[in-house]
Amino acid sequence: MIEHITPESKLLDENLKKELSGIFLKLTEEVVLKAVIDMTTEKGVELAGFLTVIESLSPKISLEMYMPDEAEQAVELDTAYLPVTGLYKDGRYAGIAFHGVPGGKEINSFVLAIYNLAGPGQEVSSRAVKMLRKLERKMNIKICVSLACHHCPKVVAACQQIAVLSGQVEAEMIDAALYPKLVEKYKIERVPMIIVNDEEVYIGPKTIEEMTEILVKISKNKL
Repeated sequence: MIEHITPESKLLDENLKKELSGIFLKLTEEVVLKAVIDMTTEKGVELAGFLTVIESLSPKISLEMYMPDEAEQAVELDTAYLPVTGLYKDGRYAGIAFHGVPGGKEINSFVLAIYNLAGPGQEVSSRAVKMLRKLERKMNIKICVSLACHHCPKVVAACQQIAVLSGQVEAEMIDAALYPKLVEKYKIERVPMIIVNDEEVYIGPKTIEEMTEILVKISKNKL
């Protein structure tokens, strides 16, 4: 396990830390952040510092960080794209993961993921909730983003809130800039790019209702 990391991050100044502490005061349940990190890389070191700061902001948040050869401690996470952080509650993976460092605009989706999983959460329409009950198979969503993109965090938050509401869904944010092979594989030229079950590709902003409709349709068609 990776330990004794100094809680420092250029992504989180004192004002932002104070703001996040206020948000995390609303958490009603405990959440565990599990990360698999290669500490020999710049992004790995950056993520370790970032997560250590986040942990320090609330007693409801705990952190476990592992090197790649310890990945069995977080076996649910896709370690093909490192570094990766997953959210866990009540000893179970919540289906929410971040590949890369959730900085830039994606700090918003990272904070919302914690808030929606372990706090009061954002309101969701009853229609979306009812539709999610119709999902009949496991669904994986990869949201390929740019950290400078204004639309991406909303799509990430929508997909990850779906994961909170449905045990059938896993939603992973991927900082496309870090993984050139993924960019090449899916010919990523615009973001957000949403990849469902490594097959279906959708481009551009999507609301939680729109994503729910897409998932239900795919679920029915693949049965």
